[in-house]
Amino acid sequence: MKSGRHTGRRSARRSRVAALVASFLAIFTTAADAQPPRDGARPQRIVSMNLCTDELLMRIVDPSRIASITYLSQQAVNGPLGLDAVASKLKINHGLAEEVLMQEPDLILAGRFTSATAVSLLRKLGYNIVVFDPENTLDDMRANIRKLGEAVGSAARAEEIIADFDARLARLQAQIPPGEKPVFADIGVNNFIAGENTLYTHIVNASGYRTLGQALGFDGFRNVPLEEVLSTKPALISTATPWTNPPSMSTMALRHPALRAMVESTPQVFIPERYTTCGAPSVLGAVEILVGARKAAVAKRRK
Repeated sequence: MKSGRHTGRRSARRSRVAALVASFLAIFTTAADAQPPRDGARPQRIVSMNLCTDELLMRIVDPSRIASITYLSQQAVNGPLGLDAVASKLKINHGLAEEVLMQEPDLILAGRFTSATAVSLLRKLGYNIVVFDPENTLDDMRANIRKLGEAVGSAARAEEIIADFDARLARLQAQIPPGEKPVFADIGVNNFIAGENTLYTHIVNASGYRTLGQALGFDGFRNVPLEEVLSTKPALISTATPWTNPPSMSTMALRHPALRAMVESTPQVFIPERYTTCGAPSVLGAVEILVGARKAAVAKRRK
């Protein structure tokens, strides 16, 4: 009897596996017959597999043409500025090839480092995929907006997005008080700080500040020893990060008494991470916060 039960269970497992394999084969057989859109045809079922292309896509095309975006854009910590209502109504994907196949896209947008295995498989199956490099400057952002606009057949709309961004940025920058750019110390877990040649630094510079990394003279992102952090006197500071819960060894540096003393004696600001993750119009949220802080500091000195 015991042997019979085991045999029955093995048989049931084999049946489930066979059914699963058959279902995947059906999906991939259908996908193999798929053809890229005709030359000049505007794609009508667009899938974005990257958080940053999510935002650009939602700003450029009508939601009816979007087959899915990533689940990240429906998270409060990541949702693009002003697009929560749009994102909440769209279907999502988790960067899995089988999900994307079921959505029958005629265009797939991916990041250079997005779900590489899934993207490779989808390309082999004949899907039309456009890959975007990460933005390291605001000019990179403008270039990617144009690239996406061309890919979806909405080049004119892409130019409108860029013109609107530039106009709003110019209005904010016109409010920046004159003078040398003070230091803004945005300190992450493990004292992770942005230096030269990063998108974050370009955003901070556009807002009338220098990053602490620039003041210390390094490129890229770096974990900076506490002694180096304490050797500076920033005009503005932030240690707010969504990655401090639950507590861990990486967050302990932010609670060091010497750093807490610096924080308590320096004006503070909080910049939601979703404003600086991507080179996209959402960066204006960060610019507005920093310009406001700069104006407040000048006004306080004048009292």
